[in-house]
Amino acid sequence: MTFDVREFARTARGSHRSTLDLDALSHADVDADAARLIRTLRDLERHTMERMRNLLVTATHKDARVTAFLTTWAFEKFWIADALDAVLEATGHDVVSPEGAARKSRVERAERRGPIVRAIVGNIAGPELVAAHVTTGLIDEWVTSAAYRRLGEVAAAVRSVADMIIEIKDRHVAFLLEDAQRRLAGSARARRLAIKEIRRSAWPVGAIDRPDEDRSFFENIVFGGKEGAARAADIAARIAALPGLGPVAPTVAARLVP
Repeated sequence: MTFDVREFARTARGSHRSTLDLDALSHADVDADAARLIRTLRDLERHTMERMRNLLVTATHKDARVTAFLTTWAFEKFWIADALDAVLEATGHDVVSPEGAARKSRVERAERRGPIVRAIVGNIAGPELVAAHVTTGLIDEWVTSAAYRRLGEVAAAVRSVADMIIEIKDRHVAFLLEDAQRRLAGSARARRLAIKEIRRSAWPVGAIDRPDEDRSFFENIVFGGKEGAARAADIAARIAALPGLGPVAPTVAARLVP
C-alpha cells in the first residue's frame, strides 16, 4: 500500500472561498443549464454524510485505514459543496434545488434500505463487503470527475473551479483505486459482493435521492450524445480493468447513457 493516509489527512483541503475569484464570477456568463449542473453536483457532494452512515453500520467501520480515509474524504467533500454554493451565489443563480418525484426503479430498490436493514445485511456479508464499498466509491469518483470536466466545457467561467475540484478528487481516486485493486484481487467473495453492489447501485452515488428530472438532466448533459457515450465507455473500460469486474462494466455504462 503506497497511499499515505496520514499525509492525506494532514494536507486536507478545507474552505475554498478565499481562493475563488468571486468578483470575476459575479460578471461571468453562466447559463441556466450550467447552474443546474452545479446545483446537482453540489447536492451529490452533500450526500456524503448519508453515504458515511450507510457504510459505517457495516464491517467497513472496523477497518481503521478505510475509516481514516473516509473522515478526510467527507471533510473535503463538504467544502467542495460549499465552493459550489459560493459559485451559485456569485453568479446570481438560485442556490436551492427544486423538489420533485424520485425515479422508481426495481433494480435500485436495495439502495433505499434504511440503516437498520443495511446493518443486518452488512453483518451477514462480513469484512469482504469493504471491497464493494471502496469499489463503488471509486466508480462514483470517476463518474463525478467526468461531470466536473463536462462542467468546465459548458461554462468556461467556472473551469478553474472544476479543475480545482478534480485535483482534490484525484487523491480520492488514488486511495480508492489502490484499495479496490488489492481487495478484489485477494478474494473471490469480495469480487462477487462488489459485482452485486454495482449492479443495484444508482449512479452517481446519491442520485437515488434526487428528483427524476435532475437525474435525467445529469445523464443527458454529461453522458448524452456521442461524446457523452465516449465518457461512459471510458468509465466502463476502467471498471473492466479492475480484478474480476469485466462482466459488470457494461451495466454501469448502460445506466449512465440516457
